[in-house]
Amino acid sequence: MNAITLKRNVKSYLLLVLFLISMSCNTSADYKNEAIALENVDLRDDYDGVDDKDFKVETDESKGLIDTQTNQLRISNIPKDLKIIKTASTKYKVKNIEKALSEIKEVMYLNGGYISELRYDKNYQEKQNRFTIKIPKENFDIMLDGIQKFAEETDFVTISTTDVTEKYMDAQTRLQTRLEVKERLETVLRKNARTIKDILATENELRVIQEEIEAAQGKIKYMSSRVAYSTIQVEIYETITFKEAPISYEKGFGSKAKEGLLAGWNFIQNIAIAFIYIWPILVLLIIGFVFYRRWRTSKK
Repeated sequence: MNAITLKRNVKSYLLLVLFLISMSCNTSADYKNEAIALENVDLRDDYDGVDDKDFKVETDESKGLIDTQTNQLRISNIPKDLKIIKTASTKYKVKNIEKALSEIKEVMYLNGGYISELRYDKNYQEKQNRFTIKIPKENFDIMLDGIQKFAEETDFVTISTTDVTEKYMDAQTRLQTRLEVKERLETVLRKNARTIKDILATENELRVIQEEIEAAQGKIKYMSSRVAYSTIQVEIYETITFKEAPISYEKGFGSKAKEGLLAGWNFIQNIAIAFIYIWPILVLLIIGFVFYRRWRTSKK
């Protein structure tokens, strides 16, 4: 038995040695094949790395395109179910206030907006127009850019946002709860209310629930309208060149008397000068008058 066991062990060892030798031969053969494959590779032709043609210097134009795409990606990543109220307060100096207001209105109408309030003021220094624009939230930035195009100077632009998502979801949850309670009370009123007392009590509860439902619906509607339409408060003004009004002056009695004396003296001077101009005629008239008197006297 020992001899038989020994033979079996020897055979097992031999088989194990043969198996290990065959494995090492296969490994060396694979290594040689890989080495040959590497030697046959032409790095100049088969390298599929970065080509010089694929490497481009980033210009301002390409950078702007990348920035635009990045901004669009950021905008698209904003959850659509957020309820954001956007408001802006702006003040601009314009060259012509009437023309600027007309052009702003044109941009506003094209973007689906409307003016909810307008006020016009004028003093000796400037003309002012204050108005409030309601614009769809998706056109908020477009409207702001459109207003700035017509401005000569920008005094300030203030933008603020208010996230009412939590309040909106809370109001919706409360509304849904009230609707469920109302439905249960209506079921109770139809099926379980037997006495007049039960009917009146159920109807009273229904009335209270209905008031709460209407209040919640009004709150949701108000927040939805505030979210759907953003608010832009705009003030534009035109500077007026100041012109001082002429001061009216009324002459006193002394000045008027002096002017009268001067005018009279000038008149006398003019008459004297006129006589000087016609002195030959005056001399002839005097001589004629003298001869006429003598002729009348001689006849008598």
